[in-house]
Amino acid sequence: MSKTIETYKFDVIIIGAGIIGLAVANALTQDFDNVLVIDKESSFGRHVSSRNSEVIHSGIYYQTDSLKAKLCVAGNQMMYDFCHQYSIEHNNCGKLIISPNKSGLYQLEELLLNGEKNRVSNLNIITKDKVQSKEPLITCEAALSVPSAGIVDSHGVMKKLEYLINSKGSSTIYNMAVNDIVKIEDIYRLSFVNVNYYAESKIIINAAGLWSDVIANMIGIDDYKIHYCKGEYYQTSLFRNQVNSLIYPLPTQYSSGIHIVLRLDNTIGFGPSAHYTDEIEYSISDKHKYEFLEHLNTFFKIDEKDLSEDFSGIRPKLQGPGDSASDFIIVNEERKGHKNFINLLGIDSPGLTSSLAIGEYVRKLII
Repeated sequence: MSKTIETYKFDVIIIGAGIIGLAVANALTQDFDNVLVIDKESSFGRHVSSRNSEVIHSGIYYQTDSLKAKLCVAGNQMMYDFCHQYSIEHNNCGKLIISPNKSGLYQLEELLLNGEKNRVSNLNIITKDKVQSKEPLITCEAALSVPSAGIVDSHGVMKKLEYLINSKGSSTIYNMAVNDIVKIEDIYRLSFVNVNYYAESKIIINAAGLWSDVIANMIGIDDYKIHYCKGEYYQTSLFRNQVNSLIYPLPTQYSSGIHIVLRLDNTIGFGPSAHYTDEIEYSISDKHKYEFLEHLNTFFKIDEKDLSEDFSGIRPKLQGPGDSASDFIIVNEERKGHKNFINLLGIDSPGLTSSLAIGEYVRKLII
């Protein structure tokens, strides 16, 4: 005789405990008493959320009225407010997007106009003399000054979100890999790898990051594809306290470019590069180092001997190599027959900045 499998019921189940899943969960605890966040890893934020530049973006890069633009601009202020409220370390250091020569000035002007359309405040193009007075180590023709940009302790944000979720009677549970999702009338039943019970809810939030297309496919939604875009970071022991702002080049097709990563301890790093890969693995090789160094040396002089490997990250892109940039997908899949199965896919940069705003956006999607 087969043993009955125990079933646990929740108001909401969120798959993925990166900063997006945690931010959504914290927002939904305003409306629901019993929210469950699950993740296949042993703790929160083990992939995209902890392998990035920890930048609070402003919202200048993105197409006007896109989700990226609206949620980044809203999330920028929400992130600063959250940090102030809970004493989380951050630095509103500002950003300079530099043009190494006169041919890039038009692109700076386009970025300024786009930022203004997106309601990013206090943007200003400054001359190379003003850049030199502010950042003596930087060589450029001019720069777009973006005062609302900054950096944040993303681990501190996630730790506080996890605490807030659990303190309100909801739960975060780790080492829970979803094996299958079955819809039974208006209820979604989740089964797990190596766990002999079910979890059920009428509301599922798919915030699984690099695996979000896999989770969507479990319910029969197979028209999404995540592409892995790997970025490598390098570090140096030099220049501590000698850079005051985030320093960015003009953006590329795939990313905002290899930039100077300003850290909260006033050290600096560099990255990320951007190249597509077929697997999720975080090793760093010398394969891209010289291309990386050549690009960096167009505006900041550093010798190869002073540059060492730091870490890598992988971004979940909806666009493949050669494709145009894609917006976030954040959608209640009711039209596909899956009411209150909410997919969040392609949440790459500016996902960290947008996370708290994404939480509020998802609240409004639940029917």
